[in-house]
Amino acid sequence: MLKPITKRFSDKSTMEQFEFVFYCDCCGRPTPTTIYKHENRFEKKMFLSNSEKEARAIIYADEHHKAYERANNEARLEFYNCKICGLLICDNCCYYLEGGDIACKTCTEKEKFENKIQEEN
Repeated sequence: MLKPITKRFSDKSTMEQFEFVFYCDCCGRPTPTTIYKHENRFEKKMFLSNSEKEARAIIYADEHHKAYERANNEARLEFYNCKICGLLICDNCCYYLEGGDIACKTCTEKEKFENKIQEEN
C-alpha cells in the first residue's frame, strides 16, 4: 500500500463507499477526497459460505486498495510542499518566498525571527 502523502489521514470507508480524508501537516485542516462507490455490488444474502465470505473480503480489499491509491494521488493536488521543512501544507498555511518557493507558516515565522535577530546583531 502506498504511504499516505500527509502525516495523518483517516479512512471513513463503509461497505457502500470508500472515503478518505487527508490532513494538513501544519494546521491539521481536513481535506476530503472524492467518494468512490464500490465497483462490485454484492447480492444481499442471509447466509454466506466461508468461501463466499473469503471471496467478498478479497474483492473488498482490492477495491479499497485501488480507491485509496486514487484518493492519495488526488490529495497530492490539494497540498503544497514546504521548501524548507518538507511538510505538506494547505492553502491556509502556504507562504510564497522570494524566487517562487513555498514555505509553511512555521518556517516563515522562524525565518522572520532569525532575520530579525541577525539585524539586531
